[in-house]
Amino acid sequence: MKSLNHSIIRQLFFKNSCILCPEKAHDNLHYMCYNCHKSLRDTGNLKRFNDIYYLWNYDEKLKKIIEEYKFKNKLYIGELLFGLIGEELDKLIKKEKIDGIIPIPVSHKRLMERGFNQVEELLKFGGYSYIKTSRIKETNHMYELLNSEARRKNIKSAFKIERLKGLKKVLIIDDIITTGSTMKEFITEIKNNNDTIKIVVFTLALSKTAKKINLKMR
Repeated sequence: MKSLNHSIIRQLFFKNSCILCPEKAHDNLHYMCYNCHKSLRDTGNLKRFNDIYYLWNYDEKLKKIIEEYKFKNKLYIGELLFGLIGEELDKLIKKEKIDGIIPIPVSHKRLMERGFNQVEELLKFGGYSYIKTSRIKETNHMYELLNSEARRKNIKSAFKIERLKGLKKVLIIDDIITTGSTMKEFITEIKNNNDTIKIVVFTLALSKTAKKINLKMR
């Protein structure tokens, strides 16, 4: 086994095709061909919409990547994603003078189903320290709810955040912002505990829906 190189091991134990197209996955990447990876790299520059920083518009490609990562236990995709976002995330942290990073928590049920929090794993790949919080309410998936009032009730009082002492500005990170209901409730809980703290929001992908409703977080 020790004589096998990394490429051969991948062929033996992992699906060796790109998750986005019919091409063969590149030997130095996980689950993605060179062209699809390059397209993501070229388009994944830091953007801002109102109070949200993001890298990509949420489209079918991003949906596929995140679904494979979150729901099919392909942790190597997290490593690939961090390779695409790491430099831009560093820029944002320095630009905004962030002194605390808070990933959106998942519920206990979802954690047991997936085995990991997808955002925390991205931060681990980058060696970032972060502040853990709790999701104390089991909620439905937001895409299952058809109107804003249902989404608001679904996420209401879902989080528990201890008082954030000594922090002036925090960066909240999630993988996708679709309607913004989850992020808004999370920010509300932070502000209930510390109304002087400044908040910056970062997500990998921002949906068209969020832009249509002119989403503001603060």
